[in-house]
Amino acid sequence: MKTIKVKGGLPLSEALRKYPELIGPHLISQAPPKIDLKNRDALAAYNRIVAREVLGVELSFHPKALIPAVMSRFEFVRLTVKPNETVLDVGTGSSAICAIIAAKHFNSTVYATELVEEYYETAKANISRNSLQDRIHLLKSSGNVIKGVVPEDLRFNAIISAPPYLPSGAIVSDEKFGGSAADLIGGGRNGADFSLKLVTEGAPRLEDGGRIGLIIPVKKKKVSELILNQMKRLGLDTQTIRLVTGNRERLIIMGSRK
Repeated sequence: MKTIKVKGGLPLSEALRKYPELIGPHLISQAPPKIDLKNRDALAAYNRIVAREVLGVELSFHPKALIPAVMSRFEFVRLTVKPNETVLDVGTGSSAICAIIAAKHFNSTVYATELVEEYYETAKANISRNSLQDRIHLLKSSGNVIKGVVPEDLRFNAIISAPPYLPSGAIVSDEKFGGSAADLIGGGRNGADFSLKLVTEGAPRLEDGGRIGLIIPVKKKKVSELILNQMKRLGLDTQTIRLVTGNRERLIIMGSRK
């Protein structure tokens, strides 16, 4: 399995120099500067700055939503999306970060879905503040995955998602990085139901050479195993990449149509 260490973020010292009012309140060490990345507000502030300074993107996060690591999402999109493609981003979240990266940095036409009404509105605002309304089409998912949400006649070069991965009945805590049941509970005994449905419904929507890319925590081995097996059953060529961002480790699972 290939491992990629995510680089290209903004050093905390530089973030502190440019935005002392945003980073200063979250410092737990002055020399060297250090913030508590287990603190949701600190994580949100830093990732907003990284998005602005490195990607040229303005973001806000819903106060109850997950905080994505901006540079790992950029690497995820870079590995799964090629320039000038038509992309489906399933469960774009309040930030719409993957959809925005695909549209802004890869000139993609993006269809992005979101279930939670409040997240949908925040995503819509993020798309607007980055002037990407003409490139990103935001769709309300209403509890479905692809079928019944995305027009049947659309086909995609890439279908991407950071899917929920916890089993049904799991207790969801928002103490650290936010997140509701909609963000984290993928359903079923192992938490893979959402991902399996996405793969099953997404595979027939791929253009020749198209791909489905999912990003989940490395430790969710059973979920990744089930996803890979389903991709193979549907005739997709599979690939996995381990993505390391600081202390976070994610697994990118890709299935490509021949």
